[in-house]
Amino acid sequence: MSSFTTRLHDRLGLRTSPRIFFGSAALIVVFTASMALFPDPVRSVFGAAAHWLRFDLGWFYTAAATLLVVFSLGLAASRYGRVKLGPDDAEPAYSGLSWFAMMFAAGVGATLMFWGIAEPMNHYARPPLGAAPYSDEAAWDALSIANFHFGIHMWAILVVPGLCFGYFTYKRNLPPRVSSAFHPLLGDRIHGPIGQAIDIIAVVSTVFGLAVSTGLGALQINSGMNDVFGVPIAGWVQAAILAVITAAALTSVLAGMDKGVKNLSYANILMAIALLLFVAMTAMSASDVARGIVESAGRYLSQLPMLSTFNDTMHHGAWSGQWTVFYWAWTVTWAPFVGMFVAKISRGRTIRAFVTASIGLPSAFVIVWIGVYGLTSITSDRASAKAAGQGGSLAHTIVDENNPQAALFQFLRDLPGYLPVATLALAVIVIFFITSIDSGALVMDAMVNGHEDASVRRQRVFWSLSVGAVCAAIILTAGEDGLSALQEVIIVIGFPITVLTVLQAWLLFQALREDAGAARPMRTRQWKQVLPAEEYERRAAEGVLDEDAYVVLPEFEEGTEPEFETHVPMTAQTQQQAAERAAVSIGLTGPVAAGKSVVGDAFERRGAVVVEFDEVMRELLVPGEEALDRLREVFSETIAHPDGTIDWHTLDDLTTRSPAARERMYAVIGPFVRAEADARAKAVGDDSVLVLDLALLTDAATPRDFDHVVVVEAPAEVRVERLMAERGLDLEQAWAEIDADTQGRERSDAADVVLSNEGSIDELDAAVGAFWEDEVAPALNSAATRV
Repeated sequence: MSSFTTRLHDRLGLRTSPRIFFGSAALIVVFTASMALFPDPVRSVFGAAAHWLRFDLGWFYTAAATLLVVFSLGLAASRYGRVKLGPDDAEPAYSGLSWFAMMFAAGVGATLMFWGIAEPMNHYARPPLGAAPYSDEAAWDALSIANFHFGIHMWAILVVPGLCFGYFTYKRNLPPRVSSAFHPLLGDRIHGPIGQAIDIIAVVSTVFGLAVSTGLGALQINSGMNDVFGVPIAGWVQAAILAVITAAALTSVLAGMDKGVKNLSYANILMAIALLLFVAMTAMSASDVARGIVESAGRYLSQLPMLSTFNDTMHHGAWSGQWTVFYWAWTVTWAPFVGMFVAKISRGRTIRAFVTASIGLPSAFVIVWIGVYGLTSITSDRASAKAAGQGGSLAHTIVDENNPQAALFQFLRDLPGYLPVATLALAVIVIFFITSIDSGALVMDAMVNGHEDASVRRQRVFWSLSVGAVCAAIILTAGEDGLSALQEVIIVIGFPITVLTVLQAWLLFQALREDAGAARPMRTRQWKQVLPAEEYERRAAEGVLDEDAYVVLPEFEEGTEPEFETHVPMTAQTQQQAAERAAVSIGLTGPVAAGKSVVGDAFERRGAVVVEFDEVMRELLVPGEEALDRLREVFSETIAHPDGTIDWHTLDDLTTRSPAARERMYAVIGPFVRAEADARAKAVGDDSVLVLDLALLTDAATPRDFDHVVVVEAPAEVRVERLMAERGLDLEQAWAEIDADTQGRERSDAADVVLSNEGSIDELDAAVGAFWEDEVAPALNSAATRV
């Protein structure tokens, strides 16, 4: 299959990952053809699955959305909030206004145009929280619920994938794919069948999410054209609308991000704001609108904790299944493409700035939007009601006739200047959907390609046409039930994406712990740019590949590890290092005459391989060894005799007087000594235990180089007695030897366990035995199980 798809891919002149491209395309074509040939059976399958997800598993959508809110806000408030989405010195590429315009246009702008009036009116007429229909309390609850569905929770669902894309694409330099976020779990298998399956699911869900949104837009545009120009409401009209929107999106897609999406988004947000201001100034008094916005914001925030977990349990999830589950499922299908799109335009911003702005600014805009459209529509409906406590013309159209797509234009008919205002509203709706499709096509193309460099145009054309084809298949075969058909499809598609999104949150946190370590100042691991294997091979064949800059398997730059490394990412290089090292490594250190050698003997009796750092260093610093050549490059030829042997006197004198020279010496020699020590341990077996005895552990290595650091301690007076007895020193010499040790504090900070050697040898041996049973033996058992 691989060779066939590759040949077909090349014959079509594409430049993608064939398995992902053809896998996604096949699912889209199969669905579209099935809807055209067997509409009733396909709809019944989606309907049954959607019913189960709505009313039996709806609680999962509620819990997942709230969990993502807590995670994103908590991450922004944590110390990881200072990490940039990109290199540590990256700067944002777009200004604040352009950034917000593109983000909002790609996000919920089109959705608000459809539901900004229809949803508050629905909850005003049929209150889910116990208020009387058409009452003041029902009105305020309706505004709170609408804010809930379009505010913080909706944007958190989009923000978490955005964080993942931003971090794994621009910090770790992995391909711009959903599977890249699973690198902490899958390692190099993100390039394998599991990773490809994740990416196919993401691409297909994006097509369906955009198709549902475009379908809703076509219904609303058709209704508006009927109201303004008398165009009939019919399937062929909606198909024509889809064709126009898709063609316009194609034009924007071919223009690219900066010329197409950016300019359209910028113009569209300005028109949407102009329409919003017009409604605010003409539908009610400005003071009432301002009061309503402020009060609706307060009621929304006060009810937010309750709404975050509301599942309509007493009515078996009927309301939440109809509304909240649909919204969260719909939003999450947008999450892959909106997340990647927002991450792309947010490169260079910190996690804290990204989360704060991506949730705060759109949510504030939503509160204003719902406050204006929702409150004024309720006021307008009350004015047309026959009596208090009854619905008016808007409620009749939206609720009784189940025609929410007509809500906006019926509302605008009561305002001055209907024809130009309605025409402007139609333009805003059309452009919102155009920007959604073109940004989605650009993102899907990058996901399938595995890179963001320029690609062949036919690929972007295909993704744009896919959205229109899926949408047309649903609407034209569903007839009058087009809206419910769209909702059923999106709820089913949204479930696996919701699961993937929750997993992404956990894996992002894992990656942050791997790259940033556990201490300040925060220094993150720096990663090489990853290309899919197909693209890597293409560039190599074309002679344009920089092998130093690009890799196929994820790999970080050696030497950029965080100072206090708490988690190590799973890469080919770390797996190779693990394979070359002992199953358990112990750094053994302690001050002079504390009893390190006694502890080393105790470890050796239990089967450990004990290696003394200084002995191995002397064995390696001989002519012909790479270690000596590297040391001479650092300290020049002055540390060597004419015959090439090392001048130990000169080296010892230099490193004793200069802490910087000593640190540099160990930085050069340390890796060679550790490699030799590991080789000696591995020669014993895969389940070996290495004990590396080194007095100056904090100079010669770092605690993260070992699974455990064992420090042997003894009181100073005991050590003095031992020096006098074992070395024949007098009292003054012994104390001078102890005073020369300046690493006591560093050893204590590095220690995982401290063994006190102020008693008998048997007591010290027992302490070593207890450590072995508690820490070493379980690790050996775990290693044996993994093997």
